[in-house]
Amino acid sequence: MVTGSGLGGLLPVAMTLVGVVTMLRARSRRRTGERPLDEGSERRQAEAAEMERRMASYLAARDAGRHDAAGDDA
Repeated sequence: MVTGSGLGGLLPVAMTLVGVVTMLRARSRRRTGERPLDEGSERRQAEAAEMERRMASYLAARDAGRHDAAGDDA
């Protein structure tokens, strides 16, 4: 049976091995062109695009207000 001191050194090795295997599997999937099934991906992309549009509009309105205020002081 593994004692506490032996288990402490085994855990990082096991986690590293899991990480390497996961990266190799992902790489092989990318090479073969296999894409994971994700139904929410399109919805998230649309939401992100909408948020970017809103942020751009907000920043444009905010910057326009600054230019107007700077023109009043002169």
